[in-house]
Amino acid sequence: MTEGSDRPDPDAAPSVLGLEEISRRLDRLPLCRLHAAVLTIASLSLLFDTLDIGITGFVLVVVRAIWHFGIPVIGVVSAIGLCGYLVGSFCCGFVADRIGRKKAILVTLIMYSLFSAARGLSNDIATFAALNFFTYVFVGAESSTVPPYLAELWPAAARGKLTGWMMAFFGIGKSLAPVWIFLMIPHLGWRWALLLTAPFALIGGVMRVALPESPRWLLRVGRIKEAEQTLASVESEVRRLTGRPLPPPRPGDCESEEGTRHAVRPRQLMSLRYRRVTGMLWTAWFAQYGVMYAFETFIPTILSSEGYSMVKSFEFSIVIYSGMIPAFILAGRAVEWLDRKWTMLFGFGATAVFTTLFSLASTPAEFMLFGALATSSFAFGGTAIYTYTPELYPTEVRATGMGIASAWGRAGAVTLLLIFGMFFTTVGKSLLLFISDSVLLIGFIVVAWLGPPTRGRRLEDTSLGAAVNQERGAGPSVYNLSCST
Repeated sequence: MTEGSDRPDPDAAPSVLGLEEISRRLDRLPLCRLHAAVLTIASLSLLFDTLDIGITGFVLVVVRAIWHFGIPVIGVVSAIGLCGYLVGSFCCGFVADRIGRKKAILVTLIMYSLFSAARGLSNDIATFAALNFFTYVFVGAESSTVPPYLAELWPAAARGKLTGWMMAFFGIGKSLAPVWIFLMIPHLGWRWALLLTAPFALIGGVMRVALPESPRWLLRVGRIKEAEQTLASVESEVRRLTGRPLPPPRPGDCESEEGTRHAVRPRQLMSLRYRRVTGMLWTAWFAQYGVMYAFETFIPTILSSEGYSMVKSFEFSIVIYSGMIPAFILAGRAVEWLDRKWTMLFGFGATAVFTTLFSLASTPAEFMLFGALATSSFAFGGTAIYTYTPELYPTEVRATGMGIASAWGRAGAVTLLLIFGMFFTTVGKSLLLFISDSVLLIGFIVVAWLGPPTRGRRLEDTSLGAAVNQERGAGPSVYNLSCST
């Protein structure tokens, strides 16, 4: 392939030295303002992701009285949007692995902002649902491309902690949604609540021009000179910002096979080499995001059905989401203390407990307390799964693997939203108990049985170690990830 081509050569296999060098040089970098800037600019999309989901839930409650449709339609419209999320997640991983992480996340945020604002011009629920679908195509594309991109730039020792900070942008979006609605709808109406999010998203998209491309991706597609230039530029900026020489790259304790193996293609995600890891991740995503989206989408509807006014529902929601930001940051610490697997299991267990208690709540204090604890529990499962997934796939299919796994999360959300929307009027909020507990139990068992440890390991070692042990038929408790970090 030519040096300037954006299309990866599927048979390109850089030398062991090349990947070893990139990994060690990135992993030895001290954290500084550069990491914070890249984190902030890249993660703004995650804020808009959850802000949009929260706003949409409240807007549907408002327009239901204007356009005269029933509660099941809320589930259907939300499910249509998440079908778009599924499509975007599934497809953009392939795109990002072919054209690069930077181009993918630059375009998707701009397109998201245009379709999201266009929903404010809708005059009927069918038009709103159609625009919602395309909005979520690009939301899904964003959320499945940003984490692999950041994972490929961050030092291994701080990857979990920084993922917690990345996920805090989810929490900020969730916390801002009821505040935004509370300020906008009573004064400007639901249309402006949607239209005025566009300028912020467009600014975030333009800011991404300054982001570096992933050196790991550049190397895997054969653009070795650009990979070296990008890496040298990052090192130079870190050296300038810290004001001291960089530590020498840490030598490895074992030889990595990452550089010598044949490049992995997307169809191999379900091969003998990866299918155990892939099946485990798909189940975990289905459980985590199926329960989370059903719970969060229907919070305004549940509170309304309990007799609380729209204003009270806004106030309750602010309290319910307020604990998510510190919970995400704490979860980033937990994935380093406990490992990704055990943090995810803790999140699943805590979510099952608190969503059950929320479904049994009868007073404002109980709704706010158990709702806040439930959303905080989502933070632990979400941070773990966003850290875990990019670590278990090699560079050339990392975004594809992340995107397909994320799509399974949205498939879970679509399934549970449709079930909840169809049966809410007859079963009520207690349906949360039956849905969330059963789905989370399945996810808990699968992750506990099949999930490998990855804490503190290089990306090359975690993706290789899980695959090699599956190929050898090793059980889940004996994954060999013993290479030096």
